[in-house]
Amino acid sequence: MLLYTRVKLKPKEEDRLLAGHPWVFANEVETGHKPLTPGSLVEVITSKGQPVGRGVASPSSKILIRLLTSGFSQDIDEAFIAGRVEQAIKNRKGYKKRFSTDGLRMLFGEADGLPGIIADAFGNTIVISCFSAGLKPFMPVMSKTFQDNGFEFVYEKSVGEVCQKEGMPEFQGWLTKEGDMPMTFTEGKAKFYANPQAGQKTGFYIDFRIAREKFAEMSKGKNVLDLFAYTGGASIQAALGGATSVLAIDSSQVALDEAAANAKLNEVDKIIQFEKRDSFKAIRDLKKEEKSFDVILLDPPPLAKSVHELAAGRLAMKRLMGNALDMLNPGGSMIVASCSHHFPWNLLEGLCREAVEDAGRNFKMVERLTQPMDHPVVLSIPETEYLRAVILTEATF
Repeated sequence: MLLYTRVKLKPKEEDRLLAGHPWVFANEVETGHKPLTPGSLVEVITSKGQPVGRGVASPSSKILIRLLTSGFSQDIDEAFIAGRVEQAIKNRKGYKKRFSTDGLRMLFGEADGLPGIIADAFGNTIVISCFSAGLKPFMPVMSKTFQDNGFEFVYEKSVGEVCQKEGMPEFQGWLTKEGDMPMTFTEGKAKFYANPQAGQKTGFYIDFRIAREKFAEMSKGKNVLDLFAYTGGASIQAALGGATSVLAIDSSQVALDEAAANAKLNEVDKIIQFEKRDSFKAIRDLKKEEKSFDVILLDPPPLAKSVHELAAGRLAMKRLMGNALDMLNPGGSMIVASCSHHFPWNLLEGLCREAVEDAGRNFKMVERLTQPMDHPVVLSIPETEYLRAVILTEATF
């Protein structure tokens, strides 16, 4: 029989949780409950004793409890966790063919009922990250479930500041027998390496593939600038899409080495010029050098990781767009992207309007882009929506 520690919420803290949000913050619960340890099973009740749900504890984190159930009818055991993984896999059935890629997000944390867990598939390999001390004990059953569903290899990459906040040790290594490293996968016409040992996140930003597809369509016969190019995904798609030339800039030599390998893998290394430069500075220098481009991609790292960073992030994004517009040829197009949940649509689009007005030019917002379907957005969990991009094209009348 499983034992649950009962935790009571403070008055008026239940609405968000009863609506489906899984995060219970430490400052939302009453004191006096039994001590919690990482992975402790918890039952949460309202201040009036109403059942909220069951979850797992991360006592070192501001997010004290991550709820996994609504009410108390389900037990949180290995079968329950395996069921969540199997359901996530089932929800993505047909995606490989539909989106012409075997690089897919198989677990998207809160949106798949496993808060703090990310898992990406690259071919027959899963790269999984755990950022919840409460779910760390269940990593073996998650790995086994992926294997039972046809994925031969599972590699864990749970590293970074989040691990420290969760009070759990970092870990990086194979949970199964060793597979290929780097891994290879396909995305449309392109082939890519993914290397979680050297790269960021799980080894590749698969969430940006819709924007990469649009970037390729826009680039045929054009001179293209790809800032914050990372491992070259967008640059390579642009080259395969018929770009005349691509200038790809990133500050990481490790990322650029991977990008060069990806370019060679796709036989477009003669079209793309990779440069190690700080993109924020490079865009100013290119402007001074009077460089110009037909298509520009601005996909910076998160400029506002919290609401407290919004003001600075807003200024940084506007400066990027202003400099880019000054280098954009007449009739040119831009993709402007933000990967921060705290950068809402109205802010991003408002900055676009301000930037084009300051540049004295007139642009159409051709399309809004967001994360693909394997990164589902749950309405009761606003944090599941984080990727926003707009396509701007200069208006001609």
